[in-house]
Order: sequence, then structure tokens, then C-alpha cells
Amino acid sequence: MRNVILYMSMSLDGLVDSDREHPGMAIPDGGELKQWKLDRISKAGAHLMGRVTYEQMSSAWPQSDDPYAAPMNEIPKVVFSTTLSDSEASWPVSRVARGDLATEIAAIKAEPGPDVIAWGGAQFAGALAAADLIDEYRLLIQPLVLGRGRALFDQLPESRHLTLVGATPFPNGVVVHTYRPQHT
Repeated sequence: MRNVILYMSMSLDGLVDSDREHPGMAIPDGGELKQWKLDRISKAGAHLMGRVTYEQMSSAWPQSDDPYAAPMNEIPKVVFSTTLSDSEASWPVSRVARGDLATEIAAIKAEPGPDVIAWGGAQFAGALAAADLIDEYRLLIQPLVLGRGRALFDQLPESRHLTLVGATPFPNGVVVHTYRPQHT
């Protein structure tokens, strides 16, 4: 059974989106963090994302010569959308998932292969968290305070307890916190 691992950048005050700055782009990765990300992205069995993130990534990565481009373009992508047509999902190795989120995720987890990575945006990642569909959170905490914006967990129906399984600091000030849900 494959795991769903969420990668999400967030500010110190827990925000994942803001009209001030985007937490994922506020601090340059630097060499060590970039290599850490590449090592993990390259091993993913699929990338899961919502429509907005898919459209942003599919317009950038196919033309990019950044080291992230190769794994982003080569690994299968599943975009969760009720509005995106199959013909609009033209980024290579992409498919659209239109069914119930929990049912679609269960089917993806049952497929053979390595763990899958879920990317934000805030709405998609929040929906995964609210439905308890994330097996591991890898939160990239940026040394940035936004003061206002959208929180990752603002869709939760109730509080959740997580277990810290690792924390990795990088020279640029980003600390990756890895958590797993505590299931009772």
C-alpha cells in the first residue's frame, strides 16, 4: 500500500497562502534544500495536485531547464478537478481524477509502486487533511511571518494529533518538519 505524503511550504505563523508573499517562494531553496527535495521527488510514484496547482506547474515545468523540471515532467501526475477536461490535462503523463476524493485516493494508494506526493494549493491540501487522507506531512517551515493569509488546516472538522518523526534544518533557515497522524 502506497502512502500519500504532503509537501507544503508554510510560514512560521502557519499560513500557506497570502496576498503578501507566497511561503513556497519567499526564501530561495539553496543547494542543500534543493538536493533534499530532488532526492525525494525523484523517488515519487506520482504527483497529486488540485487544478490550480496543476495549471501553474504544467505551464512552467515543460519549458524549464531547472533541475526540478525532469522529475516533475517524467513522474505521473493526477490532477483532482471536476472542471478540467481530459484534453486540458496535456502535461505529459497526466490524468484527471473526478470522483470522490477519498475513493480516488484509496485507488491510488492501492496501485503498485512507490509512495505518492501531494502538493498544495491550500484548498486541495486542506481537503486531503480534512478527510484524513495524508499518511505523512513534510512541512517546509519558512523563516517568514505573514500575519494574514490561509492556513493549511482551516478545513479540519476537529483537532488532530500528529507525531513528529523528524526535523531537518537547512542553511537558508527553512526547517522541514515531518509528522505522521496519530490514529486512535
